[in-house]
Amino acid sequence: MSHIHEEINKIRIIDGHEHIDPKEIRKKNKVDFFGLLHYLESDLITAGMKRGILSPESKLSDEEKAEQFLSFFQKTKNTTYARTFITALEDLYGMDDWTVKGILALNKKVIAATNDDKWYMKVLKEKSGIDLAITLAFTTNVDFSLFRPVMFLDYAFKLRTIKDVQIIESHSGKKVHTFQDYLHAVDALLDKFVREGMVATKLGHAYWRTLASTKPTFNEAEQCFNRLVSSFLDEQLSQQESIPLQDYLIHHIIQCSIEHDLPIQIHTGHHETSVSGNGNLITNSKVTDLVPLIAAYPDANFVLLHCGIPYHQEYLTIAKNYPNVYADFTWVYIISPTIAKQILHQMIEMVPQHKIFGFGGDYNFVEGTYAHQKLARKIVGDVLVEKVQDGMLTEIEAVEFAKRIFRDNLIEFYKLKV
Repeated sequence: MSHIHEEINKIRIIDGHEHIDPKEIRKKNKVDFFGLLHYLESDLITAGMKRGILSPESKLSDEEKAEQFLSFFQKTKNTTYARTFITALEDLYGMDDWTVKGILALNKKVIAATNDDKWYMKVLKEKSGIDLAITLAFTTNVDFSLFRPVMFLDYAFKLRTIKDVQIIESHSGKKVHTFQDYLHAVDALLDKFVREGMVATKLGHAYWRTLASTKPTFNEAEQCFNRLVSSFLDEQLSQQESIPLQDYLIHHIIQCSIEHDLPIQIHTGHHETSVSGNGNLITNSKVTDLVPLIAAYPDANFVLLHCGIPYHQEYLTIAKNYPNVYADFTWVYIISPTIAKQILHQMIEMVPQHKIFGFGGDYNFVEGTYAHQKLARKIVGDVLVEKVQDGMLTEIEAVEFAKRIFRDNLIEFYKLKV
């Protein structure tokens, strides 16, 4: 192991993006071995496994689930999702028996961990070397010794029926009769989240529509809103009909984020099959479609997640040219270590180092985050060793770069107290 790798392994990471539920929710959901699959489930599905067959709602017994898992795991164990899964279970649970019997024994260990109040602290702080993780768990009620919340705002602009409006009305505590009332309700919702500790807003609309946004007028959005609230509960606006309303609200949320000095995290690029259901088009995630929004709001801070894969070349140019765009490696290393290395090599050459965030596990469970950070540290170390060998960086500069992207940049950017 090189000196650079050794120094990187000492860094206490600030994790820029996760989906880890509070441990109380994990306990309530009775998470077991099959509940830890997350990204691997996507590969199992694309290998032909029936969607949902390993879920808690499945009628299969645990033994039958283990048999189903192993039959498709053999087809997918070459992928990084699978290798990361193996690393997590071998390192954290001592798993060494990939048979039905072995999985059933492991299942008991995972259930015990789910019920262990110290498990999160052990895995994140002690095993992973993560001091703090920014997590999107659809709640601000998180353990602030481990997490900071980011909140998903899609539901504030993905309006199709009057029920969607009523949800915002309920969550914000504001009565909505007019479109202006609705804007006030969205403002109140963000105010509430900020008081509760939210450190960023999140837009994930690339999963269900294009990232491209027009700039409709208030009147155009209001007309759409009035059609929506005038309908019966079971009547739905089409996606095409609701675009003026959605786009206006996207602008409004960005403006509110600026007012609160909140960064805006945006999903770009690759989709997870187990979430999208293969029902979305990857072309909806083109990072170049965000350029008009980026240019329109120079005082906003946009964190473009996932390096835009497979549109990472355009992503690099955008991150290089726009002062208000920050590059984020969340999810990237487990999508493809090869692509991650290529992007990092280019990013070192192109993007100011203070604008690069080096790690976000993007997992639902701490086990995945552990294995992902282990891989990320190795990949970043490999790339930096090559940069030193090529004479582009000194060893001191390489270690300084690693400390910045894994820790210092995120503390400064998100104004974290660690």
